Amino acid sequence: MATIPFQTAGAQGINAEDGASDAIVITGSRIARDGYNAPTPLTVLNEADVQVAAPANVADFVNQIPSLVGSATPANSNLSISAGTAGVNALNLRALGSSRTLVLLDGQRSVGATLGGIVDVNNIPQGLVKSVEVVTGGASAAYGSDAVSGVVNFILDKEFTGIKGAIEGGETTYGDGQNYRISLSGGMSFAGGRGHLLLNGEYAKKEGIHGVPRDWNQQGWYMINNPAYAAGNGAPERLIVRNAGLSNAYPGGMITNTALRGTTFGVNGALGQFAYGETRDPWMIGGDWQAVQVNSNQSLDPEEERKGLFGPVEL
Repeated sequence: MATIPFQTAGAQGINAEDGASDAIVITGSRIARDGYNAPTPLTVLNEADVQVAAPANVADFVNQIPSLVGSATPANSNLSISAGTAGVNALNLRALGSSRTLVLLDGQRSVGATLGGIVDVNNIPQGLVKSVEVVTGGASAAYGSDAVSGVVNFILDKEFTGIKGAIEGGETTYGDGQNYRISLSGGMSFAGGRGHLLLNGEYAKKEGIHGVPRDWNQQGWYMINNPAYAAGNGAPERLIVRNAGLSNAYPGGMITNTALRGTTFGVNGALGQFAYGETRDPWMIGGDWQAVQVNSNQSLDPEEERKGLFGPVEL
């Protein structure tokens, strides 16, 4: 709260006959400001920034901010089924946890999408986003413990009137990973301008990239435990090497201990002998590394489909 002395300048039409000292108390403000004039460190992303980037999801664009790198996305949360966060876009400032990053919609707390109250940015109507404000400094003093790492505020164009739409699509330079998005938004005033209705519908689809069909993946590059490392011997604990794979797993199963260590099970239970390379479990260099390539059994980009319908009414 700020207090501004009441100026008694006759030239400005203010009369102060008795010379009394009055004051105007400002309890809040809607004055637009940018990141340079905010009382806390603030990053502002406007509508033009979002349109130029044309992301399939506004969360993909916001996550490019260095302080938000490491947030949960459908690409890295697709295995979090038991936690109930698979497919969720959850912002995570400074890697302190999504539960410590407060996500607001027009300055109001948004509805949580998980048992832990984490907000899924997939629910934000991208077609109506006017700007995004990221309070990069902790704001817990004003918002509570769930804003320890900061606040991300999605601001909608609540005065939009008319109809607008967007159709976007793209693919990678390798001709895969096709994706497209269709968005339609509308707004109108009613009751003599006392009320305003907004509508937004979106559909987004990513075909995904199954496996890792890239030349660099065929060479088995990984960061692995250094087999020669021992505490105090001066050797690096991690190595970036090629022709590397897991030493304790096999597509059909394998025995990892006893005298039968390295016995593998193939099609119809056929027995085989695994060729170990230079090992320090769970990784090895050389040997049958191609048979235990981890990336070949994963998706470089998971398949994703998103549907959304948003329709607030303000009176």
